[in-house]
Amino acid sequence: MSTVNPWKRFIGLLPGGTRTVGTVTSVNLQNGTSVITLRNGNQISAKGTGVARGLKAFVVDGQVTGQAPALPQYEAEV
Repeated sequence: MSTVNPWKRFIGLLPGGTRTVGTVTSVNLQNGTSVITLRNGNQISAKGTGVARGLKAFVVDGQVTGQAPALPQYEAEV
């Protein structure tokens, strides 16, 4: 049975999972994974080899989903 609660219906429309952007530092074709360096310097391992080394990639729930644009990053302290 579907809910009539508008908030629950709205939340159901949103995509789940966490999305991260990082730079691909290495690609392992043998096991199908890539090592991604995040903006804070941490490295994670993600499934997928669709983005070449040195380019930015989107990582959703531990899987490389595609290439991210190389946009400049600015940090402002308020």
